[in-house]
Amino acid sequence: MPKQKRVVIGGGAEAIIYREGSGANARAIKHRPRKSYRHPQIDKEFRESRTRREARVLEKAKRIGLCVPKVLSVKESEGVLEIEHVAGRKARDVLEDAKVSMKRKLEVCREIGTGVALLHSHGIVHGDLTTSNFIVGKKGVCFIDFGLSFHSDRLEDKAVDLHLLKRAIESKHWKRSDAFFSAAVEGYKENYGQANDVLARLSVVEARGRYKHKN
Repeated sequence: MPKQKRVVIGGGAEAIIYREGSGANARAIKHRPRKSYRHPQIDKEFRESRTRREARVLEKAKRIGLCVPKVLSVKESEGVLEIEHVAGRKARDVLEDAKVSMKRKLEVCREIGTGVALLHSHGIVHGDLTTSNFIVGKKGVCFIDFGLSFHSDRLEDKAVDLHLLKRAIESKHWKRSDAFFSAAVEGYKENYGQANDVLARLSVVEARGRYKHKN
């Protein structure tokens, strides 16, 4: 069987993401390459631990019913995570599409909030809640890129997660940011018993940020 072509579809400072295959057989391959500026042993342990943790969080998120890519294989020693490729559009693009109704955009935001609630209620903090990390497709809103995720039951960590989401919405969708974040909060509050406690801590986090900026 000929080797399938890989196409770069994303990435950042830590990893490169490829798509391999097409249609129902498409998969995404996340590779954390070696970094020459790190000590070889530290670099190896870092790439292995990050890859292992991301795979475990994805598997747990899948078990609790969140729409996330299925883990296909993990090669910790190579820093490679192979997952299902999720077809659809980034929420970032849906929310900025003039052809998409405001009603539909608010539904997407509410579904995002519902998904975050599910994660938080099971002690998972995503760590990178931007509208580029949600794919709107046939299965609804799917969460991707758990590279910075971790397990935590601390209100502070969950509040920071929401803070990152709010900042991302304000940055990318400033014209409708209040409505979009409010819809996400509605979905969050309706599906998480500790939502009010987390939102109260969010106010503290934001106040702390304003104080640092002022000084």
